Amino acid sequence: MQKGPRTDALKRFERQTAIPMLVLSLAIIPLLLIPLIWELSPRLDTTFVAIDWFIWAAFAVEYGARLYLAPAKWAFVKRNKIDLVVIVLPFLRPLRVVRSARALRILRAARVVSFIGRGFDAAKDVLTRHKLHYALAITIAVVVGGAMLVESFEGGAPNGNIGSVPDALWWAVTTVTTVGYGDRFPTTPAGRGVGVVLMIVGIALFGFLAGSLASFFLERREETEVDPKLAEISERLERIEHALELQTEARTRDSGDV
Repeated sequence: MQKGPRTDALKRFERQTAIPMLVLSLAIIPLLLIPLIWELSPRLDTTFVAIDWFIWAAFAVEYGARLYLAPAKWAFVKRNKIDLVVIVLPFLRPLRVVRSARALRILRAARVVSFIGRGFDAAKDVLTRHKLHYALAITIAVVVGGAMLVESFEGGAPNGNIGSVPDALWWAVTTVTTVGYGDRFPTTPAGRGVGVVLMIVGIALFGFLAGSLASFFLERREETEVDPKLAEISERLERIEHALELQTEARTRDSGDV
């Protein structure tokens, strides 16, 4: 009886927290990587540690809430191993085996990997729910394919300024995102034809993204409106069920008296 409502509540909670958790996963990666690359001042290092623990607390609360809502606790833990690693890894820091500088760096690197995995899972959930993974895959294929074509068309052009693959990729990205810096541009008819295709793909992509974002916010709004109604319906059903039980008990007593 309770498995269905709990599963629905868990799914709603995961939908509502998917994007915030994705943002936090991406935000904490630079906080963990920068101390591995540069030596920070004590004040800045303290700030980084405070933000790190704040984000960790958000992940811990989110994981605890999902675990509480999950109907099958052990199955949830096995299905979300990366989330558990994200929560557990910081507790290894006080142990004697990781007190050396090298061990701490390895631990920090492991946390980076775990957060990348957590961010990948959150991104996959958001992308697949709103069909954005298709748009992303098509865009990457068009950008890379267009860059390769333009490089082959413009490489030997007398007045061409796209002479390498990195130049072609830079031009393709700025074109498909409709930024168009103008520092690289095709001069041959074939290269300009590829540019037209990338422009059309860019316009279609941003239209699709705008529609998907509107659908996402509309979905969240509908959920916030529907949840109170469901709670009211559930409360009414419980009252009806209780009234029926009282009637049944009364009829049983009356038949017994007779």
